[in-house]
Amino acid sequence: MIKSKLCCFYPILLLSTQVLASDDELNVYSFRKYELIKPMLQAFEQHSGVKVNLVNGKSTFLLSRLKADGTESRADVILSSDLAQLSAHRDLLQPMTELKGWSILPSVFKDPNQRWISLSMRTRALFTRKGAGSHKNTFVPTRFAQFNESKVQGKFCVRDWRHSYNKTLFASLLSGKNPQDTQWMAKANQLLAKRPTGGDRDQLRALAKGQCHYALANHYYWHMMKQSNNKQDVKLASQLAMHFLQMANGQTPVSTTTAAIAKHAPNKKNALAFIDFLLQPQTQKMYAQLLNEFPVVAIDGYQLPFEPALKNINLGLDYTQNAHDILSL
Repeated sequence: MIKSKLCCFYPILLLSTQVLASDDELNVYSFRKYELIKPMLQAFEQHSGVKVNLVNGKSTFLLSRLKADGTESRADVILSSDLAQLSAHRDLLQPMTELKGWSILPSVFKDPNQRWISLSMRTRALFTRKGAGSHKNTFVPTRFAQFNESKVQGKFCVRDWRHSYNKTLFASLLSGKNPQDTQWMAKANQLLAKRPTGGDRDQLRALAKGQCHYALANHYYWHMMKQSNNKQDVKLASQLAMHFLQMANGQTPVSTTTAAIAKHAPNKKNALAFIDFLLQPQTQKMYAQLLNEFPVVAIDGYQLPFEPALKNINLGLDYTQNAHDILSL
């Protein structure tokens, strides 16, 4: 297997204006953590013989670099977990009209103008300490409408509401246009047991340590903790239980990881091959088995543990500003 050249803001990659184009290379800008995409990158290298040059960093920085570099940009593929931000920068992307896997996916997973395509799904799940719900005085919400109830106020650990994960959740719920799902948003801070600090795993750690009764986090972070080399994280995760929340219609809101091709990609052929590879059943199975994310293509023997609100993925993009306005109050 060809080893990836992993770069984090190295000047030689980001600041040089010389375009890197080769039959056996691919340049990936990733807003996602390396640990979350490493298996796919290595599998593609082994499958194709194409060397992946990865730039991993904050979306705002990489998008600014992509815009500033213009026609001299080296980026081929953009990997993101923030669909709203990617959609808002569609002028930096090009249509994937030649993507073989485009026709595989339903329209809910694709940009109507072919600027991006979904690769996997995730949901923001509710977590409790194990045993919660086994006592009659312990309440475990199953629907977002129950966030309005007084018995859950002041009992949540949640990262900053303004984080993209929470904004996407808000936008998805708003797009459903059911007040039962959204009334709690205007007073979301009343749910908090403590001031938001850290990421999703920090909320799960705080929950396990008894700092709150409930935590909201992307579901796969719990799995990552259970599989961690950190024994303390494994111990804390083992004390938690996960619950998938439903909207009033019985569906569970989901968000997606997405891929796009940069407008001036120097290695477009390899970019198309890479995204097609990510949509193959064997790669989708890696998303499910190694990353504990939910695949966007059918896999034999695999079934989602809930009914996903698929239409809300695209519909939610029109409610991003509404979610921002609520969170700015």
